Amino acid sequence: MTNETTPSRPSETCTPSVPGKRSKSDVEADDATVAWLDDFTKRMAHPDAAEEESFAQRRQLSLGAGIGENGKPA
Repeated sequence: MTNETTPSRPSETCTPSVPGKRSKSDVEADDATVAWLDDFTKRMAHPDAAEEESFAQRRQLSLGAGIGENGKPA
């Protein structure tokens, strides 16, 4: 802090929102990442047989949230 009668404006510095070693174009150019994400999304969209069995057992034991006998969230 100074005793200037007319204070000078602070200098503006630009800070990048993306770190220098991690550019957006590198991520977009990686076809393997895109393929992995597509596969992951397909696998996560629907439960497999083990998940269905696990949730059926939990519903039978009245553990956690699920669909009640009336078809509504329980």
